[in-house]
Amino acid sequence: MSTKTGMIGNGHRTQLLAMVQASQQLSRDTNETEVVATFLKNAISMAKANRVRLIRNDGGNMFVECEARRSHNDEIIVSHGRRPVESEGLFRNVFDTVSLTYMPVFLGTTSSERAQVWVDPQPDTIDSPMLCVPLLNSDESKEMLCLDTHRDTLPFDWSLISHLNILSAQAAVKRENLRLRARIALENRTIEEVEVALCANKKELAHMQRMSQTGSWRWRAGTDLLEASSEFFRIYEIPRERRIPSAKLVNLTHPDDLPLVRIALVKAIAARRVFKLEFRIVVGFGEIKYVQVEGHPQTDDTEDLQYIGVTVDVTERRNAENALQAARAELARAHRLSTMGEMAASIVHEVYQPLTGIITNAEACLRWLSKSPAETARARDSARRVARDARRAADVFRGLRAVASNSGITKVPVDLDDAIREVAFLLQGELDRANIRLRLQTAVAKPVLGDRTQIQQVLENLIRNSMDALLPVVGTQKSLIVNSTSHDSAFAMVTVQDNGCGFGEHSAEELFDALFTTKPNGMGMGLKVCRSIVEAHGGLLQAERCQQETVFRFTLPYLDSTSVDDVRS
Repeated sequence: MSTKTGMIGNGHRTQLLAMVQASQQLSRDTNETEVVATFLKNAISMAKANRVRLIRNDGGNMFVECEARRSHNDEIIVSHGRRPVESEGLFRNVFDTVSLTYMPVFLGTTSSERAQVWVDPQPDTIDSPMLCVPLLNSDESKEMLCLDTHRDTLPFDWSLISHLNILSAQAAVKRENLRLRARIALENRTIEEVEVALCANKKELAHMQRMSQTGSWRWRAGTDLLEASSEFFRIYEIPRERRIPSAKLVNLTHPDDLPLVRIALVKAIAARRVFKLEFRIVVGFGEIKYVQVEGHPQTDDTEDLQYIGVTVDVTERRNAENALQAARAELARAHRLSTMGEMAASIVHEVYQPLTGIITNAEACLRWLSKSPAETARARDSARRVARDARRAADVFRGLRAVASNSGITKVPVDLDDAIREVAFLLQGELDRANIRLRLQTAVAKPVLGDRTQIQQVLENLIRNSMDALLPVVGTQKSLIVNSTSHDSAFAMVTVQDNGCGFGEHSAEELFDALFTTKPNGMGMGLKVCRSIVEAHGGLLQAERCQQETVFRFTLPYLDSTSVDDVRS
């Protein structure tokens, strides 16, 4: 391999003319492919070469980027597309040489000698003269131009090399300009797409803020100016400004809320911490709005304090809460009135029988005393019955008062089976007269916690309901069963079961509604009061149909399953 500097050949004027024409053509080319094709065509013409190749070294990979070849009829054909380089070892050495010296390398031969480049033990050879010229390129990849001719062609002269350098420089500038234009066009398209997307995002954000009634803002402590979104200004009902003094917004705060708002903001800003406030503002012609404001501290490169945050219009929510609170208060008032009515009906229902007994026994006592001589023993018995019924009425009043207050229940250990047997004993005479067979099945070993009088009131009411249901029954034995057993480890369960007429087509839950009754002369309060008593004890009272029978069940907690606080209540 040798570098030759001969001034052989003429026709410089022809080369200059060709170079001018090539420059004009390059200026008209509109893409990089056209520029490369024009450059190769003019290079092969100026050098009178058979072939010219544009070889690129891209990160150590050698390949032919483009090639121009002279056909048999002297037509120049340009082929694009990458392909591997023949004799890669030879061209790699040549490329290293031209890259290092940035000088052209001539590979020449005569009839008696061939140029050789030794890379490996096996040499790479060429059969014709070849000129390899480094090309200017602004990117990281490097290129060189390789021109080859027939074997007997004289070596290339320096004027040709100079013209090729000028032409390659112009082609490189043109290619770089085209790349820059393409890059700028791509960047412009990207910017346009980003601007369109940004505009769409802004519209979407504004729409979402409008839907959620949320305005965003940024407040800078150094300038005391606030930048905000359109929704923020809509909430405050003031004209939109690019920047607005915070004092203008503070002046819209409700006078009653202003002191607390000032104190909270001053403390939060001094400590550079998050603040979250809810207060009222006065907008428009005196309209009051509720807003919720949340701000988070930020610092920029200059360490100036600023807050970013949101302001949410919560007026509708607060109005709804106020309306709900008012509705609840009205409902509670109506419920209290209803409860008073229920309690009045309960008193009439529960006290009627004891008062009837008092009147009857008092009249009997008077009759025994009016006899001559007076039958004091019988009068004494009637007086005792009057006292008994009076105590019973007093117990009913005390129990109803405890249910109404939900706080007057005196819970003590109660032997449930004994309480059941006592109620059965008191009602046995009425059961016998109604021809009703009562069976007791008591099996509760542990005491329950509750008010014995109220528990017995529930039992008596349920048994009397069963007695009323059994009155129409004819042609079969009237049966009433009271059963007590353990429901689980925490509760005892009492069951009152009869084979009476039941509650017809009504649902079981209807029986516990106030003033609902299936009896011709019923008040509709007995079961309501019973459920209130059981629930006040922490149990449940339910009713169900079981084939031809009606079953009432209620549960009561065992003493050992109840906390100390429950016992004290």
